[in-house]
Amino acid sequence: MYKNVIKLLAISFLLFNSSIHVNAEGTLEEAWQNELVYFIEVDRFNNGDPQNDGAEFNPEDPLAYHGGDFEGIVRKLEYIKKMGFSTIVLSSIFLQEGNNIAQNIDEHYGTKEELQNLVSQSHKLDINVLLELDLNTGSPFTAEDQAQLIDSGASWITDVDIDGYFINYPDVISADFWKDFNEGLVDNYLVGTLQEYDDSKATRYIEAGFDSILNAPFQEAASLAFANVDNNIEPASSVVEEAPENLTNFLDSHNTVRFTRYSIENNQHPGNRFKIAYSYMYTLPGTPFVYYGSEIAVDGGEPPLNRPLMNFQSDEELIDYMGKLAKVRNNFPPLTKGDYQLLYEKDGMIIFKRSYQEDSVIVAINNSSKTQKVIIPANEIAEDKKLQGLLTGDVFQEENGNYEFIIDRELAEVYEIQEKTGLNIPFISVFLIVPTLFIGFLILAKRRGQKK
Repeated sequence: MYKNVIKLLAISFLLFNSSIHVNAEGTLEEAWQNELVYFIEVDRFNNGDPQNDGAEFNPEDPLAYHGGDFEGIVRKLEYIKKMGFSTIVLSSIFLQEGNNIAQNIDEHYGTKEELQNLVSQSHKLDINVLLELDLNTGSPFTAEDQAQLIDSGASWITDVDIDGYFINYPDVISADFWKDFNEGLVDNYLVGTLQEYDDSKATRYIEAGFDSILNAPFQEAASLAFANVDNNIEPASSVVEEAPENLTNFLDSHNTVRFTRYSIENNQHPGNRFKIAYSYMYTLPGTPFVYYGSEIAVDGGEPPLNRPLMNFQSDEELIDYMGKLAKVRNNFPPLTKGDYQLLYEKDGMIIFKRSYQEDSVIVAINNSSKTQKVIIPANEIAEDKKLQGLLTGDVFQEENGNYEFIIDRELAEVYEIQEKTGLNIPFISVFLIVPTLFIGFLILAKRRGQKK
């Protein structure tokens, strides 16, 4: 038991010291690649004000209102922050009549003042707020429609202080339009998901002003790869190597079947599958994008059945794991800014390297049903170093010019490359000073108990 406690303390201490180092360098402009994104179905998340439920309220009907609102999200901001998310995207909150969008808020979600409060409270926690604009209306956007959309887009940023927009199907309008739309956003984010994805189109919309486009090929490949144990990861890793820059990775969304459904169909525990899949997604190039409820493995089929009412009474194991992944990602620049080098991929096992400037990390993921051993030459990682695990605390060093990775079944680890020899002050503090103080505390408490 004490060994496990000390190992956890060691990981925490390492992340704490790394975060100090990163924050000291945090003078560069924030970029979308540094964000962790949580998409919220406003109506299905949390009912904070029953008075705005209305006559259409019916949680049993997947097409009716379920009661979620702005106030409900405010009450769960700490919950969102605990998982490490830095940006939330609110599903479309506007009444929609034809192509006249982003004009008036649907009263079921709250008032403009309540939206302003949500944005203000989010900003206090350093959480960005993006609003979804749903362009899936079926009718062509006229020049008048486009001018109205530009005006509305700029006004909500001015009036409510939101941090940008998530555009559902921006490709129903030409990429050139978004150059004009983006001029009104100043330094705010513009992100979207395409109706018909291809790499060249994604690149075209990014060049037109989008900070990122959701990576649909990744969602398809990764969902299949990680929904079952012993699956080949190669199709997903091929997508990663071939993808354009600045994409956003996801496992499910408001337009897809839930990843949980795929896991259940394979008779797999969704929590375990999510841990492996998120370990992969959080450590890859690209911005991680999580659909509400995935942290508790919400199930659902085709839309709208993929959008059930959120249930917050659940096991927190996956929530805690996601928080740990977020800390690792945020504290090590190679995981947000670094390049990508595949070192090994076979039989459900993958090892890759992320490097940024002088720093590198190694990611090892075993998606198989048995422990795997992989030997990587030191010249592909670093000469005469040791690897310190940040998730499980695993540590080993170069031996005879190689690194021998031994990864248990269905397990992932992220390794920091450290000096092989010499005093390691943080770890001396954790392994020697902290246990000594703890033992001293126990002895003192025992003596006091005896005196009584």
